[in-house]
Amino acid sequence: MPGVYSTVIHALVDIARVRHGNTVLVHSACGGVGLAALQLCRATGAQAFCTVGNPDKVRYLAGNLCIPRNRIFNSRNDTFLPDIMDATGGKGVDIVLNSLPGELLHAWWKCVAEFGVMVDIGKRDFQGKAVLAMDLFEANRSYAGIDLSQIGLDRPLLMQRQASYPRFDVRAD
Repeated sequence: MPGVYSTVIHALVDIARVRHGNTVLVHSACGGVGLAALQLCRATGAQAFCTVGNPDKVRYLAGNLCIPRNRIFNSRNDTFLPDIMDATGGKGVDIVLNSLPGELLHAWWKCVAEFGVMVDIGKRDFQGKAVLAMDLFEANRSYAGIDLSQIGLDRPLLMQRQASYPRFDVRAD
């Protein structure tokens, strides 16, 4: 199974426990992991929100994958935070699948709803010893960081189990 699908299955199914009706914020939604995450959201009945870096990617998601324009946000600055909060009635999203490192880590973290989870698949913040605001954990939020290469080395049975996960398709209904 390609690495992007293994990453998404581990992040969204194993760690975040995505379910029908969940709201999921997928960063870099036009990348390989992002597109696989959108497929899994569609297959599970989760409602996807997306960030992308340019207008061409907005058009691609809206035109080809039928993602409503009001659920596609800019990933290049923190304007997505108030936009996500507005789009979710101030609640935030149940799951954030983050792959973008750096200064915006705190904005992604603030998008997580109460009882929600942020799954970070980037290594740069781990290696750079980034810090998260601890007060957000009071509302039963969770943070998980995953490194698929380490999982493949140390937990090969987990990777084998993911290979049997049903295939899913991103095409519009």
